[in-house]
Amino acid sequence: MATMDAFQWYSVTSSAYFALQAVPLLLSPKLMISLLAEPRRLMQGEAYIYRSFALLLLAFAALNLLLTGIIPLDGRSDGTSQKNPYAFPTLTITTAYHMCTAFYIYTQLSSGWSFAFGTGLICSGLLFCFGIWNIVFGSQEKLLSKMGADKRTSGFPFSNSESAKEIKKEAKEKEKSKRRSVPRTTSSRA
Repeated sequence: MATMDAFQWYSVTSSAYFALQAVPLLLSPKLMISLLAEPRRLMQGEAYIYRSFALLLLAFAALNLLLTGIIPLDGRSDGTSQKNPYAFPTLTITTAYHMCTAFYIYTQLSSGWSFAFGTGLICSGLLFCFGIWNIVFGSQEKLLSKMGADKRTSGFPFSNSESAKEIKKEAKEKEKSKRRSVPRTTSSRA
């Protein structure tokens, strides 16, 4: 497998976090009821809602992997497939989900700190920050060209007169003009 860029790391990590949230709900919804303040029997409707939410999170994780191109839809695994048009909208939606989750958990922490809320806040907050970083910087091409000069250093409305490429170009032009201005003399040795 080829090396993964930051966007792919975000997609895989986000999907893993969704799956991690889904597993306890799917396997043991009674555990969620036992975490409540008053112990009571699990109702069938509650079990249905817990398991449905778990399946929703697993579907969200699978869709995240499919729509971002981690799992190729066209069957090509050599990396020659075209750029996925659903990657950026999927990134935006999952980042918004992590933002909302982190904000909700943050508001719940006003009543008191708990390990579950603290862990959820840290995970969702980190995934939100990583998602924002990918939205802002993830779609940019590499900054340096093969020659090591940043081609985006000069442009409208400003020009970068201090760039190394411009200085080198001016030095070459001065050298050419010097060579042309020096008169050639022929000397004969007698």
